[in-house]
Amino acid sequence: MEVSYESGLSGPARLHDLFISVEGVTPGEYKHKGAGLKISYGIHPTPFGEALIALSDKGVCHLSFLQPKELEQEQEMLRRKWEFAQLAENSGLTSSIVRQIFDLPSSNQSAPLPLHLKGTNFQIKVWEALLKIPSGSILSYEDVAAFIGKPKATRAVASAVAQNPIAYLIPCHRVIQKMGVFGQYHGGRARKKAILGWEAAQKDLSPSIH
Repeated sequence: MEVSYESGLSGPARLHDLFISVEGVTPGEYKHKGAGLKISYGIHPTPFGEALIALSDKGVCHLSFLQPKELEQEQEMLRRKWEFAQLAENSGLTSSIVRQIFDLPSSNQSAPLPLHLKGTNFQIKVWEALLKIPSGSILSYEDVAAFIGKPKATRAVASAVAQNPIAYLIPCHRVIQKMGVFGQYHGGRARKKAILGWEAAQKDLSPSIH
């Protein structure tokens, strides 16, 4: 596992992993469920299907791939997560972030992409660990639990992975069950396989570093 982390972080196949900064909500924001925050959201096509993305003034706070006929359910999930925030659809604002995330031709990332996370201290610790899994690699829930120094907390880690609010950028798709089973994925198992396959292909196409 250490070799995997080390090689991935020093190689070219890391996608945006090193170009992300993380900021957790303040205790006050957590307690007041986003009161006073303005959140803009939009729905956009991506290489892996339509996605709902939301931004606060501090960064990306939500990203989920849409299953057929589940748009209202995803919007409601966003509202529950940021219950007292002011939500407004603004696809013009979110479209440039989507291009940046998925490395489309007009993407021009010159600064770290900020993420604004709302979760418990344990959840954020797990999500930060997921960011360190190199593109093209996979780990088990047990691996992640060991990495954060909680080897007996596999179930809690699995729960935190399932609650990941920012798909793809926080790569929960790179975590599978110990026996090699892909397991569940909020965006659908087929999409999880597609993302992993694409990342593996990009890794194989990357030039070697000497």
